[in-house]
Amino acid sequence: MLNGKSAATHWGDISRLIKKYPEIQWVKGQRYVPQGKIVSSAGLTSGIDATLYVISQQLGEAAAKKVAKEMNYPSYDYVTPPQMKPFVAGLSHITYVLNNAYQWNKVKAGVLLYNGADELDLSAAFDTYAASGTTTTLTVSSANEPILTKHGLTLVARYQITNVLKLAKMIIVGADAESAAAIDINQWKSSGSSAKLLFLHHDAADRFAMDPAFEDLAGQEDIQTAKFAAKRLEYRATDHLKLEGSSFSFEAFGVPVMLGVLSLLIAFVIDRRFIRRKKGSSADISASR
Repeated sequence: MLNGKSAATHWGDISRLIKKYPEIQWVKGQRYVPQGKIVSSAGLTSGIDATLYVISQQLGEAAAKKVAKEMNYPSYDYVTPPQMKPFVAGLSHITYVLNNAYQWNKVKAGVLLYNGADELDLSAAFDTYAASGTTTTLTVSSANEPILTKHGLTLVARYQITNVLKLAKMIIVGADAESAAAIDINQWKSSGSSAKLLFLHHDAADRFAMDPAFEDLAGQEDIQTAKFAAKRLEYRATDHLKLEGSSFSFEAFGVPVMLGVLSLLIAFVIDRRFIRRKKGSSADISASR
């Protein structure tokens, strides 16, 4: 479909795809690339720009701006034009790699699915925390039956309130969640769980859905982790975020350092007790001969 055409893709995949699909002209400096009836995006939140572009082409720019305003989307400037400075793999990758490899005590967070939940609010909870490599998100509902989202998606939770694993926090999305999901919330409170209730979009009705999630992630983990999660999601509007927390993960960086020191100590002991002793014994035998 894309052979001989220009296309955009996620910055983390583009080097691999250039080698795998050389007949496609991969573009690094644009949020989206239109090619006739095909529009490709640079991944994740860039897809919002691509969608707004399609709306502007079909219904006019005023309609696209109206949609962006209703979403509180802060990056409409990338819709026209879509040029941007491309992200590249670099030292920030270390945070994600170390979080995945050495964050052994990952946070388990539930995300409550309830009828009428907004899809963008739900994606803000799932995508943002998952992009950090620090948190496992579990879908939870009040009953073992499908729920219908605000715009008609049918979702089935993997767990119910009565059988979900032990959680560190229960995330409830939506600016009006306390009233819209009141029955489900009361059922959760009655379950006796000690998990912290996090109303992710409380007092955030005028903010983009992902913003509170990045800020909570900074407090839960560290600022560097939250920044990389935004980078991985191709989210550009980070200057207005209030990221408060540790500068970096002491666990993710500290564990490999401790393992390295321990390895050197073990190697030193083995060398002193076995290798050098064996060499000394061989030297004594040679001398006696």
